[in-house]
Amino acid sequence: MRLLYVYDALALWGGLERIFVDKMNYFVGEYGYEVYLLTTNQGAHPIPFALDERVHYEDLRIQTHLQYRYRGLRRYWERFRRHRLLVKRLREKIGEIAPDVIIGTTSRFMPELVRLKGSTPLVSESHSGYDHVVEYDQMTWRRRWEANRLRQTLRQTDVLVALTERDAVKWRQMHHRVVQISNAVHLNDTGQYSTHQNKRIIFAGRFCNQKSIPDLLRAWRIVYERHPDWQLDLYGEGEHKERIMKEIQQMAAPVGVHPPSPDIIRHFIDSSVFVLPSLYEAFGMVIAEAMSCGVPVVAFETDGSCQLVADGKDGFIVKDRSTAGMADCICRLIEDEKLRREMGHRGIESSQRYRAENIMPMWKNLFEQLVK
Repeated sequence: MRLLYVYDALALWGGLERIFVDKMNYFVGEYGYEVYLLTTNQGAHPIPFALDERVHYEDLRIQTHLQYRYRGLRRYWERFRRHRLLVKRLREKIGEIAPDVIIGTTSRFMPELVRLKGSTPLVSESHSGYDHVVEYDQMTWRRRWEANRLRQTLRQTDVLVALTERDAVKWRQMHHRVVQISNAVHLNDTGQYSTHQNKRIIFAGRFCNQKSIPDLLRAWRIVYERHPDWQLDLYGEGEHKERIMKEIQQMAAPVGVHPPSPDIIRHFIDSSVFVLPSLYEAFGMVIAEAMSCGVPVVAFETDGSCQLVADGKDGFIVKDRSTAGMADCICRLIEDEKLRREMGHRGIESSQRYRAENIMPMWKNLFEQLVK
């Protein structure tokens, strides 16, 4: 089996980057597949996660972001020129590699891949979710036009893979073949778990609009007033870091801010509650990681959080994005050690669904069906 993955860049210390690398490594290591990865805008940035040397990797050096160095007509010309270069190089590489299956994401290069794939099956992975790719609510006229165009493009892909059943139901409104396959997750295999004794709450993720950290800080103010002996630690980087740091400096409730950690599992084990205030999550891989460490989860309602957390059993799902509701759920866990322990133990068990050996055979079966 020869697979071709196409993506713009794997330069961030993020969940999607890790998922892509993990899957490619698994395919070459466990199934002996030939795997090719093409990026368009990687440049000199290193891939943050270890890519198996058996994966054939090449950057097409399109660097579309450089168009923004220019203004006016020059910018439009650069956009046109670089897009034409992208199509040319993609066509050449697809012809050279002759893949059995091509894989991309819903929002990156699908028009080009649909045009160039020929008879090769094309798989589109929904990592942002239907609501944030082609939904029309609260869009400008231009964004509506772009979303409608993307709908038409995605209908021409052979399979669309959704991470959750809630997201799959939405995609089935417009696509003829939607398959639900969750992400495989790096779970805790240390043999150690949270003792639920440390007075520590943890968040891990990008400091970006999606994660909505200001909502968490508002909830934390309420929690800290009731439990000033507890602490909140944030692990991550991102474009909103400076803004978040300024907000923290103005708060009476202290917050620890740390860079992303390659040993985040250890930090989960040293914590007693994990919080995720995201505006949306197509899956929420970090939730399963925390649960595998025995840490109960408090998260706002999203497709991803509802897929992973059984509300009231291994964590709490907070509806209507209520910061007061999030604070109340955190306080319930702080004030009830038995509840923390029981939810944590259930989370260890439920997170095992997302081990690679349970998820990756679904991909193998899908690819084999497409090639047949």
